[in-house]
Amino acid sequence: MSRVASVICMMLVSAMMFGFISPASAQIAPEVTLECEDQVEINPGPSSTRTAIVNCIVENPSAFSETIDITVDSGILDNAAPGTLTIAAGGSTDFEVVFKSDLAESPGEVLTNVTATISQVNGVPYPVGTSESEEVSVTIIEYLSCEAEFGQGGGTFDSGDEISISAAIICESNEEGDKTYQIHLIEKNMGSSSWPNGFQNIDGDCKVEIEAGDSGENCNFRIGTPSDLEKDWEGCVVIIEKGEIRPNSCPNTNKIDLKINKKKSGLGIELGGNGSVLEQLGINEEQVPVIAGSVGILILIIGGFFYYRRKGREYEE
Repeated sequence: MSRVASVICMMLVSAMMFGFISPASAQIAPEVTLECEDQVEINPGPSSTRTAIVNCIVENPSAFSETIDITVDSGILDNAAPGTLTIAAGGSTDFEVVFKSDLAESPGEVLTNVTATISQVNGVPYPVGTSESEEVSVTIIEYLSCEAEFGQGGGTFDSGDEISISAAIICESNEEGDKTYQIHLIEKNMGSSSWPNGFQNIDGDCKVEIEAGDSGENCNFRIGTPSDLEKDWEGCVVIIEKGEIRPNSCPNTNKIDLKINKKKSGLGIELGGNGSVLEQLGINEEQVPVIAGSVGILILIIGGFFYYRRKGREYEE
């Protein structure tokens, strides 16, 4: 009985609809057509909106005003689309479907469907449910983003010292991978990307294993300084990914400043310095006469001691 009632209801609805059109148009049944872009990409990285927009157009080629329901099957992705559209006879409407991924969504292809279904014709519910669907392929692209942050290190050192520097590598990715980092030493005001002569990168590069999601590792580096620096050296240390272009000047941020004092004599006196030897020993001009007099008296005492000792030996002989 329910099936018979549905058929009778549909016949009545059709009769009501056909009553609104001319006999010449009565043979055209309600219809809908749908066209959408078939491929889009989403970058699920932290600096991205993680969205993709698909442009669609829905048409009503019939002689009736139609209400169209838009539904989206997007699988693991979130989506946003207009719920219903009313399109006049022979008209069309553009609309957008927005797909959104979670942060660090795994790379790959997600197949989605956009469906347009006739729900009303001339304002009357249309039980037939005529519809058309479009398949859209949403590609989740690979991404890997890392930042290097310096920890300890930097300051002032003496020629020949070994310098230890640590850095934290913090990464976000939607797949496993690895990156290699290296330190780069830049001399101040030199404008060169070459490693300074005499300095050594003792431990070499640091390879970081990256996991999907948030991950991080620490990198430790050691720099050997030349033991025979003839002048003070100033510059900075930066950390770069292996393969990147080496900078030739110190950046304003994310660096460690270094100063290496030149070679000193065995008494701790810098050779070739701007200050005098007395200044490096902490002696001022007023102290010179006093010190000189004291040294002279000490020399006389020692000389007298040896003189009388020698005379004593001659008497004994």
